Amino acid sequence: MSRPTHDYRALRQEYVSTPGMSIRELCRKHDIKSWSTVNAKKNEEHWDELREKFETQLAEGEVGKMVAERIKLVADIHEELLISVRHAVRRFIADVSDGSQQISARDLQGMIDKFLLLAGSTPHRTENRNFDSHSLTLDGILTDAPDGLLRELAELAKANGAGGEPVGRGPLVILEGTRAS
Repeated sequence: MSRPTHDYRALRQEYVSTPGMSIRELCRKHDIKSWSTVNAKKNEEHWDELREKFETQLAEGEVGKMVAERIKLVADIHEELLISVRHAVRRFIADVSDGSQQISARDLQGMIDKFLLLAGSTPHRTENRNFDSHSLTLDGILTDAPDGLLRELAELAKANGAGGEPVGRGPLVILEGTRAS
């Protein structure tokens, strides 16, 4: 009696490409009585490792397909938005040109910010108000001033509220007032 021969190449292909299928199921499906022979061939040719590689490639392919679909959707939305913005800007320019629409600097800045955002740039402004680097010092400005001028400045300062008493109710004035007393 001769031993039956099996198409191991086809069996391997089916086993590798069918996640979750066991060797016993594969043998039952193909009417193979001795599953241990097929199992030995599976171990010898590392079918489990081939199956893992196949499943990884399948998963990566699915993820890649989903990413590609998402990128296309985002690109389509981006293109539609840019067409809408272009149309709105052209209409706005026409309205401003014929005088029916007035535009302020704030409106223009808002449009520029929105355009930068749509173009993928982050609209932001930074402002640095550092009084230390721009402080005005009057040191020595009155050093050589004539006595008459100094008297006139002192009288003018008194007439405008400068004197021995603090002027106003702010926190610095109150603090200065407590220090003076």
